[in-house]
Amino acid sequence: MDAADDLRQDLFDNLAEQGELPKPPTKSAKTAPNLAAAVDPFDKDADLLTALPDGTQLSPDDIAILKRMNLDYCHTLVGGKNLVIGQRYCQVQGNVLTFEAPAEFKKKFMHAPLIGMSDGHGRGKRKNQGQAWLEWPGKNIKLGGTGFFPDPKKCPADALNFYRGLQVKPMAGDVKPYLDHLRYVICAGHEPSFRYLVGWMAHLFQKPDVKPSVAIVLKSVEGTGKGTMAEPLLRILGSHGNKTNGAYAIAGRFNGLVANRLLIFADEVDLTDKHVADRLKGIISETTVNLERKGLEIEPLPNYCRLIFASNHARVLSAGIRERRYLVLEPSDGFAQDPGYFRRLWHWINHDGPAKLLNYLLIVDIADFDPYRCPQTAALIAEKLCNLSGVNQFFYHQIAKAEPFGGRPRIRATDLVDDFVSWSTEEGEKVSKAAAANLTGRMMAKLGIQVHGRSDRGGGKYYDLPERSELVQRFAFLLDIPVEELE
Repeated sequence: MDAADDLRQDLFDNLAEQGELPKPPTKSAKTAPNLAAAVDPFDKDADLLTALPDGTQLSPDDIAILKRMNLDYCHTLVGGKNLVIGQRYCQVQGNVLTFEAPAEFKKKFMHAPLIGMSDGHGRGKRKNQGQAWLEWPGKNIKLGGTGFFPDPKKCPADALNFYRGLQVKPMAGDVKPYLDHLRYVICAGHEPSFRYLVGWMAHLFQKPDVKPSVAIVLKSVEGTGKGTMAEPLLRILGSHGNKTNGAYAIAGRFNGLVANRLLIFADEVDLTDKHVADRLKGIISETTVNLERKGLEIEPLPNYCRLIFASNHARVLSAGIRERRYLVLEPSDGFAQDPGYFRRLWHWINHDGPAKLLNYLLIVDIADFDPYRCPQTAALIAEKLCNLSGVNQFFYHQIAKAEPFGGRPRIRATDLVDDFVSWSTEEGEKVSKAAAANLTGRMMAKLGIQVHGRSDRGGGKYYDLPERSELVQRFAFLLDIPVEELE
């Protein structure tokens, strides 16, 4: 059981027995660098492993060195190759994993004293500490594979868990400064969005291995505190969170940025590029991600990564008419020029704010939270309408008028086609009459407006148009937006 597992168990034991969270005295919980040793590094039986396979004898001091190495290293298989997994310090993310071939691993100890000795019968010799550890039967070895298990109890005993735990322990305390920032700035006072956003954050820590299919999008002018919102979450997650600029690093073929992450905050993004948007849609909802490292086979891992996108642009998304993957928020700029506001908020963050937030999010009731469907905000609706094109944009243009289609109660199919072709030309688009006939005919069918007549008789085919209110209602249903947005 690793540090993260101990933390989770202690937390909920206290909740069950006392009805409140424990109040640990420490500000942070640096994840113990124990890579879940197959052989307990503190097990007394390891002291009995006093020789290497070639006869090299180990002194008690040698064994102590090797046991300490078990805390920092694990021999495992990744992509079909033997590797030594270790950890190194990162100023931003705390401890992060390293992947080394055995030959490179041994070079780390070339400066260190050799250990071991001959057995007195010509067998064995003094050795590099890295080499001795690789040969030692008591080393930390996990040949059953690798995985990413935010709930360590689910990790098989012979597999290496890439999950390293959280960087802070929960601490009871005031979270009002942060919640006020979410409610009044990030969500601009929209209560359904605020409740969903808090539930989304709580779900991240209460059910980290349940992948939601909703990403958060923040679009506003600079200085509204979009990055400030993400800061406590990233501090809690350590190496399992990441901040990056732009969406290409996430959407590219190499998914190392997503693997082993629970949250990525991407700033300065533009999701209007269709290729990037399509790739990100998959990452938002896909349940697996490939860990690709140079020279190694692709290693599939579960994808539990949540995504927050931030942008200063008015238009951010390439949103389809049925888009529901994004909770799109337009943060208020009411405090954008108020340094005192952000000074107070950062004071909260830098004085145990992340620990207090974790404490709060672990006990938020998420029984009614839906990780697969979010509120449709005015910002998302605006993105949808801005992204309308072709025949959808033409019909929106008509229905938005006080008298759609010139106020005609009946319109001939040929006139509708001519109107669409003329409008397309004005918009700088070319569409043939045959294509226009197909597109307008299909749209009228989607709106439930039946075609009458025959093209070879009388005035040809025609449509009886409903009242504007009925047209608005049908078109709003087609776009999956409230009727009020079209009135």
